[in-house]
This record gives sequence, C-alpha cells and structure tokens, in this order.
Amino acid sequence: MNESTITEEKILQAARLEFERKGYNGTRMQVIADVAGISKASLHYHFRSKDNLFQRIFDDALNAYIPLVNTWKDDSLNWEEKVNRFTTDLLEFVQKGTMLFIIREINRNPELLSERLKKSKSPNSFILYFEQLNTDNQIRQTDPRLLYIFLQSICCFPAINNQMFKKVLRLTDKQYHEMMEGYARAAATFIINAIKK
Repeated sequence: MNESTITEEKILQAARLEFERKGYNGTRMQVIADVAGISKASLHYHFRSKDNLFQRIFDDALNAYIPLVNTWKDDSLNWEEKVNRFTTDLLEFVQKGTMLFIIREINRNPELLSERLKKSKSPNSFILYFEQLNTDNQIRQTDPRLLYIFLQSICCFPAINNQMFKKVLRLTDKQYHEMMEGYARAAATFIINAIKK
C-alpha cells in the first residue's frame, strides 16, 4: 500500500467516526485532520471538500446495507428463513452504529436517498417478495409497506435507544447485552407469527 492510500484510509476512518458520532453539521474538517494525524491541507488534497468526504462515507454506509436487501432475492431460503436471516443481519448492522448515521442524514437531507434511488431503477425487492407471498396466499394478507416499517422498527429501535431501555428496565450493560443476544430470534418469531397463516 502506498503512502497516499494509507493516508486516505486514515482520513476515511477518522471521517467515519466523526460523521457517525456528530453528523454532517457537527463534523469539522480540522477535527478529522487531527484524528487522522495529518494537516488540514493534506485532507483537502485528498478529498477537496467536506461534501466530497461526507458523500464517500455516506455511500460506503449505504453500500454496507445493500447486502441485507439481497436476502429477499435468495431463492434457497423460504420466507420464514429469510425473515430470520434479515432480522439477524439488520440488528447486527444497526448495532454497529451505521444505521443511525444513515437515518439521521437522510432525515437531514432526503435528497441523499432520492439521488441513489433515481440511479437504481429496480423496484424494492422486499415489497415485491411479500406482494408475491400475498398473491400466492402463503401468508396472511399483509400490506408489505407496513411490514417493511414494522420489521425495520423492531430491529432498529432497541439498538438506537438502548440507553433509555437500560434505565427504564433497570438493566446493567451486561444484562442488556445478554437480553439482546436473543433479540433477533425473538423479533423474527414475532413477525413470522404475525403474518403466518
């Protein structure tokens, strides 16, 4: 790896931490440069602007989420196995902190997702998959859009709001972590039982 590539990787690591913690508005280029151990001039040499650097971090975050969507295209699994896999993978992704970053930044600037969706002409694979299950009468008649919201919410909220849950449920960090180890399976079972015929 050459020096320029190493420097770029340091910048990306520092930027990812700052943007995920503080969001676009709270992140300062000087702080990223300091954390990366480089000058601000060097930072601008590699990425030119805060917008360019942010866009790279945001695109990387969305690209990390895309494999989850492919769950619904995997023909080797039945629908219950797909719900189990998606729930487990989504919860793992959310616990890394990246999902909160994506959600926060899309709420700040909805065009971030609009531009991405314009480039991708393919329809939502989750919606198509569950519409087909409805048509084939394999599940209770369910609005796939609501199901998508339920599934995302059930997986995201405990990780995004873990401090409140620990306090309200009077759980230590260890107790909460132990409870969350079985959460993905419980969440998937809840969704499956709700739509199973």
